[in-house]
Amino acid sequence: ILAVSFTSRKFPGRAPDGKVMLRTFVGGAMQPEEFKHDDTSMKELVERELREILGVSGKPDFMIVARYPNSMPQYHVGHLKLVGRIREQVGTLPHLLLAGNAYDGVGIPDTIASGEKAAVSIFAG
Repeated sequence: ILAVSFTSRKFPGRAPDGKVMLRTFVGGAMQPEEFKHDDTSMKELVERELREILGVSGKPDFMIVARYPNSMPQYHVGHLKLVGRIREQVGTLPHLLLAGNAYDGVGIPDTIASGEKAAVSIFAG
């Protein structure tokens, strides 16, 4: 397991009272072999790791396996150095700023922060 999202905590009402909904993330670029498991093996792996890592003792009411290979954007090694060089070049050009998920983070919060930082810089002059 790469990560666990407590979906019923993030989004109240997603699970009945007394129940918890978890969303687990398995595989990724660092463990692509995990995608080779069939659904039954994947479920067994997740149950075992949730038990070992979080102490989950109950059996799930249901499990759904959804596979999204190559769907998590990630930067290649050296990306930050490349962005640094690009920013040095762009820094010599007046009134040009860079913003977006290609520079400071691929997630929505990082992308919003990047845009807000650029907007503040523009209005600051």
